[in-house]
Order: sequence, then C-alpha cells, then structure tokens
Amino acid sequence: MQPAAPTDALPTPTYHRDLAEHFEQVEPELWSWFGESSALAERRDEAAELALLKSAYRLDGGPHAVLVGFATMLATRFGIGEPIVLYQALGDNDRNARVFRLNSQVHVVFSGDLLDLLDTDELHAVLAHELAHIALWKRDGGRYFALDHLVERLAGEIAAPDALVETARRLRLHTEVWADAMAVDAVQSVAATVSTIVKVNTGLRHVDPDAYLRQATQILEMDGGASQAWSHPELHIRVACIEARARSSADGVIDELINGPDDLDRIDLLGQARVQAVSARVLNSGAAVANRSEAVAQYLAGYPELAVSAAGAVANGELIDAEPSIRWLAAALLVDLTLADGGTDTLDDVRALAREAERQGVAIEFDKILAKATEQTPAQVRAFRGATR
Repeated sequence: MQPAAPTDALPTPTYHRDLAEHFEQVEPELWSWFGESSALAERRDEAAELALLKSAYRLDGGPHAVLVGFATMLATRFGIGEPIVLYQALGDNDRNARVFRLNSQVHVVFSGDLLDLLDTDELHAVLAHELAHIALWKRDGGRYFALDHLVERLAGEIAAPDALVETARRLRLHTEVWADAMAVDAVQSVAATVSTIVKVNTGLRHVDPDAYLRQATQILEMDGGASQAWSHPELHIRVACIEARARSSADGVIDELINGPDDLDRIDLLGQARVQAVSARVLNSGAAVANRSEAVAQYLAGYPELAVSAAGAVANGELIDAEPSIRWLAAALLVDLTLADGGTDTLDDVRALAREAERQGVAIEFDKILAKATEQTPAQVRAFRGATR
C-alpha cells in the first residue's frame, strides 16, 4: 500500500505538551540547559557506525527496494531530513525493531524474523512506527527530544523520586501509542497496524485483527485498569488506543488507559500538580466554614505553595469517586483544620468541618482520622458532633 499524500501530521501527544510546559515553568533553568545540550547531542561517531555495520546486514535495495522506497517517502511525510538506512541484525533472534540517529543518518534495525513474518503493509506499519519516534523528537525545534533526554536522565538517578520514575514510564507509553497512531495514519489501515502488533507479540503468521479488537474490548470490560507496563503498553491497551483514535475518542481513552486516575500510591509530576490544586481547594473550602482563629490562620500560612485564598472551592460530592489515597488526603487536611486550635473543644467548628467533609464526599475518612487523632471511635466522633449518619 502506498502512503497517502502528505498531510498535516497528527497533533503532538497532550502528555508531552503538558509535561514540557510543566518543566519550562517550574524548572526553567534546567529546561533551558537540557534544551541546549540536546541541540549539541548530534556528533560523529565512526566507531559506533562501524560496530553497526559489523553487527547487521544493510538493506540497500534489491528484494528490499519497496521497503527502502517507503522509508524515503515516510521521511518526507514526517519531515525527517536525514537519510534513512535500514538493517537486519545478525544473530539477534528477538523479534523487534529499533531506531536511532547516528552520523547525520536515521538508522532502523530489524531483528528476529520480522522481515519474513510480516506482509508489506505490516512492514510499512513497523517502519512508520519507528520513524514516528524521530518525527516527534524533531518537532518544535527538538523540544520533545530535549524532554525525553531530561526525563530519562533525571529518572535514571539513584535517588530519583518515585514521581519522576512514574513520569518517565508514562512518557514512554504515550510515545508508543502515538507512534502506533502515526503508523495507522501512514498505512491508512487500522487492521494492518493491529495485525502487525499482534504478530510481533505472538509470532503467528496469520491473525485476525478484528478478532483481537473484540478480545481487547472484552478485556477492558472485565478490567479497565490503566497500564502497568514500563516500555510498551500491554497488547490490549495498545489496540484499544488505536481503535479509540479511529473513533475520534482518543484523548479520554488514552488518558484513562495510560495515566489512570490520580493516586498518591502511583503518581507522576503532572498528577502531583493536580493533587496540589485539589488540596488547595479542599483547604480553601474548609477555611470558609472554619473558625477563623489565629491558629487556623497560622496553619494555612504553612502552605504558601497552595495559594489557598485563590484556590476556589470543591464542588459538592467532587471527591466521592476519587482514589482512596486522594480521599484520605482531603479528609486529613480537613481534620488538621478541625484540630488547628489544639482540640475539639469548639463543637460548632467540628460540626461545620464535618459537614464540609460530607459535602466534599470524604465524611467516612474524616470520621476515622478524627477518631484516631482524638483517641475515640468513629461512632463516638459521630455522636460527639451530633451526626445523623
């Protein structure tokens, strides 16, 4: 299948854009340094190129002329100015393909039995997927190459915070599902792209992409949880993301299947920022009903980064469906406000904040935390504040 005429490329993944803006705003000096160092990353390395030539068979043409020609067309379509060179790895039985830039060229190395296993459209889908990585890195003056370089470097540090490691994981997964979408766009076939992914993962020469689309739907109906993978999303999630994009419902589905809901037990840098915003609104809503004593004012002053006064309010029942860790955090903040004066002597204040916890959707957690803090049972706490629940 010949690629469609060059069109506007797919939009840059939302996750990449949001993450780049986050670093640019929160760590401007670090962002600038990595941007400059990434621009200087391209250099001559004759030893690396020699090692590649010794370890792989270069696909110069002949029986591979169609694939080489498709690579050239993709380079134009994706805005890649460097020559594309294709190889088959020697002695590497792992079924895979990888791409990298070296000496002002883009090198794609196939390994295992891919070239024999896949038909023409499927090979084109693999090639488009790999070259999509380069296309993404080249966008906006290398902005997303700098982002990838920055995140992987920071996440690789021994003392890297869990949120940074999780950010690196999600960045990889978002990159992969976007590259799948670019493959679909290049070969103009969801079926060919799905069959490619299934064949690569199973080794089967004949597969039914529609059958696996149904299987992926069944899996998600039974378990709609977000991906737990580290480099590539699970097969059913990759296929679900491809199918969702074909239905123009990609953003919501991809966010649900790659990111999942915000959860303090597994959160990335962007999620941390969202949770900080929620925390500010929880405190702001609580402060609006609390006794505005000096002790409460001092407590709120201890969270200058939350900008409580400008945070807005939590909507009615907003936190009912939040993950347990987020609900417990919100309840704990409201309990802190309750106890800011040193105890539960002011019944009106306790009751006001208890009602606020119930309004936000964290009443059960509020009762449990307040009971533990005051060495009472949840039932005693409810009775103490005159609750009817």
